[in-house]
Amino acid sequence: MKINIEEKLEKLIQSGNKAFELLLEEVKRPIDPDLPDDKSRNAMKAKKECFMDAQEILMAIHKIENQINGEESNPIEEDPSSFKAGFSEKFAKK
Repeated sequence: MKINIEEKLEKLIQSGNKAFELLLEEVKRPIDPDLPDDKSRNAMKAKKECFMDAQEILMAIHKIENQINGEESNPIEEDPSSFKAGFSEKFAKK
């Protein structure tokens, strides 16, 4: 029995796209302005988590598609070592 990896990866991409769409709809949904402060804050945190999860899924889909196409995976994220100190960091105690 031969396992077709590319077919399984395509299914994973399709599932990831569905999950992404669900998370995106949740992020777009407005927060009820009549909510108490604590519930409103929790709703905003949940939206942020949905956004971060959607971003993570999108990056994984991109990586898998590159793998299927045989392309080298170019991370869109910035390298943490490329951080340049700003004005306040120059004067911070080390």
